[in-house]
Amino acid sequence: MMVLFSQTSQQGMQALLGKCRIFWPVLRCQQLFAVYFNIPNTEKVSYFSFRTSSSTALPVDSKGTDVFPTKKRSEIEYEGETGWDEESKKISEGKLFSSSGAPKKLLVSQVLSRHKFAKVQPPEKPLQAEEWNRLRENFKSPEIFEDVMLNSMVRCNSPIDVAKSLLTSVAKSDGDIGYNLLIKYLALCVQQRKTAEICDVYDIMKMRFKILESGAYNLLIRGLSNSDQWRMALTLLEEVKKVTTPSRTNYESCIKAASRHREMNLACELYHEMLAKDLVPTLDVLQAFFDFSRGMKDAELKKELFGILLYLRENQIYPHRTFMRSIKLWFESIPGENWRGHLTNIKDSGQCPVCNHQLEDSDLTEEEYNNLRERIITDVIHGSDTFRKTSPQLFYAVNCLAKENVRLLVLGRKHMLINSSNWKQEIMKEIQNKADFFFAENISEDDAFLLYATLRSGKHCKFVTRDFLRDHKACLSDSLTRHLFRKWQRGHQIVFSPSAEGKHINFLPAFNYDCVVQTTGNTWHIPYKDTFEERYSYQVPRKWLCLQLK
Repeated sequence: MMVLFSQTSQQGMQALLGKCRIFWPVLRCQQLFAVYFNIPNTEKVSYFSFRTSSSTALPVDSKGTDVFPTKKRSEIEYEGETGWDEESKKISEGKLFSSSGAPKKLLVSQVLSRHKFAKVQPPEKPLQAEEWNRLRENFKSPEIFEDVMLNSMVRCNSPIDVAKSLLTSVAKSDGDIGYNLLIKYLALCVQQRKTAEICDVYDIMKMRFKILESGAYNLLIRGLSNSDQWRMALTLLEEVKKVTTPSRTNYESCIKAASRHREMNLACELYHEMLAKDLVPTLDVLQAFFDFSRGMKDAELKKELFGILLYLRENQIYPHRTFMRSIKLWFESIPGENWRGHLTNIKDSGQCPVCNHQLEDSDLTEEEYNNLRERIITDVIHGSDTFRKTSPQLFYAVNCLAKENVRLLVLGRKHMLINSSNWKQEIMKEIQNKADFFFAENISEDDAFLLYATLRSGKHCKFVTRDFLRDHKACLSDSLTRHLFRKWQRGHQIVFSPSAEGKHINFLPAFNYDCVVQTTGNTWHIPYKDTFEERYSYQVPRKWLCLQLK
C-alpha cells in the first residue's frame, strides 16, 4: 500500500499518526529527505518506500512486524576488499558483487548500463525536474535512465548538486527513491567526502531499514571514517559484527581513522581483533601505525610497532619504499632514543656494510632440515594432484648452469622424448650429455619430484624453477613447517628470467643469508622493495634499511 499526503496540519498529522503508528519512521524519513534535497514545501511527498529486493534491508516497524513481505536478496552489494578507485569504478560500471566476492546475476538494467551506456555524459549543472523529464523521454531506455545517469556521475565525479537535482526529480515524480539509486548517490558522496550528505543518507537508512546490506555498510564506514564524524564509523562497525564478520576494508577504515586522531590504543585493539578473524592487513594500514605514532613516547605502543615488524618477518612481507621511509622516520622520532637509519645493500657474505652486523644464515639446522623433508614427503608429494608445464627454454638454462661445473639433475616429462617443434631430439641429446635426466609420466606432478630430489640430495643442493611453489607451501599442515619451507626456499631457489629475445638466461643466485626482517635489539635490518608490485615467496628484494641505536 502507498499513502500520499499533501500539506497536513500538526493536529491532523498527530491524529493520523495515532491511527497509523507504523508510518512514523517513514514520515520522519521523508522530512529528512525533503530538507536534504531542498524540495519545496508545497511539493513534499510524505511517504517514500525505499524499494529493495533484499532480505537484509528491511523496513522498520514500530510494532516489530515487517511492513512489506521479504523479497529475494538484492544484487547491489559491492566488494569491500578493493581500493576506493577500483570500488567506485565497479559502482559506475554496474559490476556488483556480494560480500563474499562471488559475482551475482546482474540485472538487465545493469547489463545495459554497463555495455550500451558506458559513455553517457551527465550534465555539469543541476537541472529542474522538467529538464530531467525531457532527457529521460529522449533516452533510448527510459526505464533505466536514473541508474545509467548516476553510474556516469560516479564515474565522472559529478558535482553533488547535480545528483541531488536528479533524485529530487525522481522523488517528485514517483514518491519513491529506489535503494539502488540511494546507494549510488551515497557512493558519490563518499567519493567526494561530503560528510553532511553521508550522515543524512545514514539517517534515512537507519530509520527505514532494520539491517543494511554490506555495500551500504562499506560505503558508510569508509565515508564517515574519513570525516570528523569518524566515531560513527565505529558504531557502524559494531552493527556489522551483530550480523556478520566485518570486511578487511571495514576494519582498516576504522583503524586509520583512530590512528589519524592519535588514538593508538584503539587502533591497536582493532588491529588485533582483525588478525583474530584471519583478516590479512594491507601494507597501507600497517604503514599508518608508523606514520601516526611518530614522536609519541609510549612503551606499549613501541612494543606494538615492533610486533608489526615481527609480523612482516614471520610472513615474509617486504615493505615498499614509502612504507620503509615511514618505518625509518618513526624510529628516528622515538623520544629519548637515538636511532639512525641508512639504506644499503648487504654483502654476499651476509654482512651489513653500515654496522658490520652479520645477518642470519639461510641454512636450516639438521633437525629442522630433516623435519621439513619428512613433512614435504608426507604433505606435498603424497598429496599432489596438480599439473605443470615445462618450458622449451630448458636448453638455455642447462647450458648456463653447466658452465658453472656443477652436477645437474633435470626433471621433465616423457613427452619431451618425442620429437616435436618444441622438443627437437638433437637438442635433447645434446643437453643429456651435460646433465642427468629423470622423465616422469606426462600426467605426473613434476615439481613435487623437484622438491623430493632437492631435499633428498642434501642441504647443499639448489634448485631452479619459475614456479612460485605457493600451492606446495599451502599444503603444509602447520605454520612452523610453512615458516621452515619459506626459509629453505629463500636459501635454495635460484631465480632466472630469459632475456627479451629469449636467447640468454639471467640468474640471481640464492642468498647465503636470510632475507627477512631481523633484529638484535640495538639493530634492525629490514629488506624492502622499490614499488608496490607483489613479490612472491622466492622473489626477495636486494635493498635493505639498516637501523642502529647509537
